[in-house]
Amino acid sequence: MNEITIGSALKLAELKLSAAGIQNPKLDSKILLCHVLAIAPGSLFADLGRKLNIGTSQKFEELVQRRLLREPVSHLIGQREFWSLSFEVSADVLDPRPASETLIQAAVDLMGKKEKGISALDLGTGSGCLIISLLTELPFARGVGVDISEPALIIARKNAEKNLVHNRIKFLKSFWGEDLSEIFEIILCNPPYISENERGSLEPEVCDHEPECALFAGNDGLSAFRQLAPNIYRLLKPEGFAVIECGKGQAQSVIEIFSNADLRHVETRLDLDGIERCCIFGR
Repeated sequence: MNEITIGSALKLAELKLSAAGIQNPKLDSKILLCHVLAIAPGSLFADLGRKLNIGTSQKFEELVQRRLLREPVSHLIGQREFWSLSFEVSADVLDPRPASETLIQAAVDLMGKKEKGISALDLGTGSGCLIISLLTELPFARGVGVDISEPALIIARKNAEKNLVHNRIKFLKSFWGEDLSEIFEIILCNPPYISENERGSLEPEVCDHEPECALFAGNDGLSAFRQLAPNIYRLLKPEGFAVIECGKGQAQSVIEIFSNADLRHVETRLDLDGIERCCIFGR
């Protein structure tokens, strides 16, 4: 294999990804090559004529081939940005998505002064992105993250250390907090809410590479909300708030489910795409 330049390698990768129907082939190529070179994205275009050695070219080509098989970029580089923080991700956890940042902003708004010490719970914590992001905003808060998946909890603990909140958080194995007895001032949850009927419409990056238990929730996409509602009522302080993510078109159904569990609907917030994404409840 002959040495090629950074510019040539990027162009070739972009052509391959584009031909395979990959969205954002130029961006994906740039991210993957920066990962291989261990450089910041802004540095890449300053040296397009630089030649890559054979080892680097091979590593880059291997990642491109995996991307052609629709493995998510986040899995290929092992991390994803959320709330301007970096989170380790893998096939064991749901990839943090920008829409979920709506929950963090809502929780920060609800909790008010950052000097206030509060207790926070994240049900189905996955990578830990929700509870960790919240604790970085509320330096006197303490948190608990629960998940039924032990591999997910391992990643969440790593992310808590990486983002320097590990001394204020504990992660526990639990199914929607059923065995918890503590009560909390703020509860966060991004449950599975995709219906089985939608499985065929998902991109391979999602349905083939993210955990099914974090994606699908029965035939109507609402089964997790039905399981959650009574637990959230039990775990929420009288003056507390539950901040719950839902899918497009689900807000009214979620409000009805939680109202039937004696929870009071406070507000529904839109994400950046104008979708009703975040339902807020109180006791």
